[in-house]
Amino acid sequence: MYNILKTQGVLPLVTQIGIKTAEIILKSASDSGIKIIEFAARSNDAKEVFRQMVSYRNTNNLNLKLAVGSVLTVNDAEAYHKLGADCIICPHTDPEIGNYCFKNSLYWIPGAATLNEVLHANNLGAEIVKLFPADKIGGPGYVKSIKAPFPNLKLMPTGGVTLEESNLKSWFKVGVVCVGIGSHFFSQEILSQLDYETSFQAFKNLIAVVEKSRK
Repeated sequence: MYNILKTQGVLPLVTQIGIKTAEIILKSASDSGIKIIEFAARSNDAKEVFRQMVSYRNTNNLNLKLAVGSVLTVNDAEAYHKLGADCIICPHTDPEIGNYCFKNSLYWIPGAATLNEVLHANNLGAEIVKLFPADKIGGPGYVKSIKAPFPNLKLMPTGGVTLEESNLKSWFKVGVVCVGIGSHFFSQEILSQLDYETSFQAFKNLIAVVEKSRK
């Protein structure tokens, strides 16, 4: 999973979508060359939507990993694992969730804000740590500062990451593994009227701007 995220450089996030929109996103993401996306479980019907997403992915043999984000409890981690999640992402660091993921060979990306929280997540066994909310805790300058004494930190900033090349460059310049991008990629307005071509082009543009920003 680390290599997929490192190579892709970005983890696109979608949330609060119905299955029809989800199917468009899954097909267009896979067709564009995206290898992993995050479905943030923030709605009451999230488990049912995700169940159908996994079914659609498998039925259509899409080469796409599905991460589930906004996982807050070990019970939810277990539920999404049983539904077919390839990765569990949290806004916080919960040892119980981490322990469940490791016992079940499920990739776990916990969230952290301070250096001590990042190191705590690493000590629990997390390889990549989600830095959240990245823009509010200091942005790229903060990443540069905490990586100075700990250059091997593998971070995924989420929050405030945009599609602007200058924004992306500022993150990759300080050595992040990848970036997480949500509302700046697919706003709720865009999602409400999404079609295949719009989605496919959005993913192709995302891949292109990330590649350009890493040079």
